Amino acid sequence: MGKTLVLGLMIGTLAIAYGCSKESSGTTAYSLEDFDYPMSSTDVAAGTEVFAEFCEGCHPGGEEGDGPKIAGEGESPSELRWKVRSGGDDMPAFGPDKISDANLESLLAYALTIGAVAP
Repeated sequence: MGKTLVLGLMIGTLAIAYGCSKESSGTTAYSLEDFDYPMSSTDVAAGTEVFAEFCEGCHPGGEEGDGPKIAGEGESPSELRWKVRSGGDDMPAFGPDKISDANLESLLAYALTIGAVAP
């Protein structure tokens, strides 16, 4: 194989391995209405762990990093659920195989503490 092809394959493999892929993690197309229900968790500690694992790298402390600022944006719980599950722009989608529904609800509880979700 040529050096360019090998380099391209290596970069593609690294992008997928580190979550930079726009692939949907096995999710299907969602609508905002699919996520329109009350928050079901107040477990901020668990949500903090989910944020640290899946979000902190691009939204450090909720601020702008590789991703946009989310702290203080005050989205509805349904909007944030939809964004996590659907992805978009440069954000990968995190299906239930990556972030369980229970962990997503805990993530919302944490997001409430930084103002990323409106009360």
